[in-house]
This record gives sequence, structure tokens and C-alpha cells, in this order.
Amino acid sequence: MDYQVEQYKNKQRFNEQYDELYKFLLKTADNGYNEHFHWGRLEWMMCHTLLEVQKLEKIALFRDENNLLTGLVIYDTFFDDSVYLIHSAADKELLNLMIDYAMQNYEIDGKVVIKANHKDTVLNAVLQERGFLQNNKENAILEISLEQDFAYNMPKEIYISAQDFQIDNRCFQNVLHKGFDNEGSPEPWDEELLKPSPNENSFLKVFAYNETEYCSHCGVWYTQGETAYIEPVVTIPEFRKTGLAKAVVYEAMNRARKLGAKRAVVLSSQEFYFRIGFHISSEIYLWETRGR
Repeated sequence: MDYQVEQYKNKQRFNEQYDELYKFLLKTADNGYNEHFHWGRLEWMMCHTLLEVQKLEKIALFRDENNLLTGLVIYDTFFDDSVYLIHSAADKELLNLMIDYAMQNYEIDGKVVIKANHKDTVLNAVLQERGFLQNNKENAILEISLEQDFAYNMPKEIYISAQDFQIDNRCFQNVLHKGFDNEGSPEPWDEELLKPSPNENSFLKVFAYNETEYCSHCGVWYTQGETAYIEPVVTIPEFRKTGLAKAVVYEAMNRARKLGAKRAVVLSSQEFYFRIGFHISSEIYLWETRGR
């Protein structure tokens, strides 16, 4: 089959190709070997203040003879953070073309690193055939069933945001800043990044808060299909080990369940997620070779 390669255009976060990428990743998210790059991961990346926007043109879309998007070569936020090959057809010809593109465009310090899901047996086989060496496990995709609602308790004088909660962007920024152990006060976000993204749903942004600040936060990305994608949960240091992280994750998943999600996934190996009921669904390994 003949494939055409198209690069991401205009160095814009949400350009004219974005909706097609969203729909492609929505379709592939419920396929186990692609579950590590849910569309929510893409949209979260496009909203990230640290996204290397100038590198967006390195993202490549592979189209088949019917002009259907069947493959995607992409990085996640930081260009140096290796490359992902997402595909809907286990076609060795396509995968070899995608690897060729990665080797030509993603070589850093004399080598190319591709992150592949261990369930993607065809891609793993092609990488091995091409001389890539499998190195360390990079991360895990954890999942949990959403067959039933999750119960949780809240500490006194801390509340869960209501479904019509009006988000204070400064408080939102502070909980992320402190929750990821940054010191001092954060620089105000660019107004452009405060605008809602194309598939954002504020109903799925959950906060634990008191009278003065947001104490913990969990966001979930979901529109349709089986799989909801959980952002890394954050809790500011003084409220850790109080049950807030569990509460906001459970509440966020309950809301995704109401919208139709059957399971939730998170990209993490943290013990916290195992304690609240998650288990390993798949694992990501680094495949590395010397560049040309």
C-alpha cells in the first residue's frame, strides 16, 4: 500500500489538522497497544505551558491510499523526550516508513529513542529487525474498571468542587505549582492558554478546596468510547496523606462514568494508584539505536 506523509502545520497548538488527530486517537485509545497515547494526552500536551511549539512541525501524519489517517509519529511536550509511533493498522510497511521518519527527524545526540507499548508486538518485532535495542521500562499504563461508583471521605472544612464550580485560574495555577513541589509563586499563565481547549469539559476537573485555596486536583479527559484518561493528581504538601488525592481521583472517575466511560487509565508507576485500586494494563519500553 502507498502511504503519504504530512507534517503538522503552522506551528500552532490547535491547527486545522487537530480535530482529525483527536478523532484518530479517540478511535485507537481503546486498542491496548495504543492506550498509552490517549487523545487526552495530546490535548493536555497542547495546553501545556512548556510545550515546545517550534517542534510541532516534526509531528507526522501517515495517510493510506484512501487518505485515511493510519499512523502518527509524535513527541510528548518535550521534543527530547523520545518519540511515539501510534498506528491503527499492524502493517510492517507502514511501521518501517514511520521508523524511517523518526530516524530522519528525531535523532538527538547521535541516537533515536522510540517508546513502544509491550502489547504492540508488530512494532516491537520491526524495531528489533531494524537494529533497535530494548532498554529499560519507561513507564506503565494503569487501569481501573468503572463498573460502579467509588466512595470517599473528606476531611473537615475541605470540600469537593460542585459540578457547576467556577474555576479560579489563579488558585488552579497555585495548586499545580505547589502540588508539583515548585517553590515560590508561579508566573501568571498566558491568557491564550486559559481558553478552553477543543474537547475540554470543566465537569471533569475536580478540586478539593478550603476557604483560602485549592488543596488537591484531578482532571480527566473523556468525550466518548470506553476509556477515560486521568491527568497526574496533585496535592499541595500540607494536605498530603489526608485522603484528598484519593477523593479527587474517585470523584473525577465517577463523573467520567456518568458520561459513559467503562474504564480509566493513568500513565504512572506510583504506588498511590495501586493502593486505590488500579492495576497494570500495559508497559512502555525504550527502544534505542544509533542515528544515521
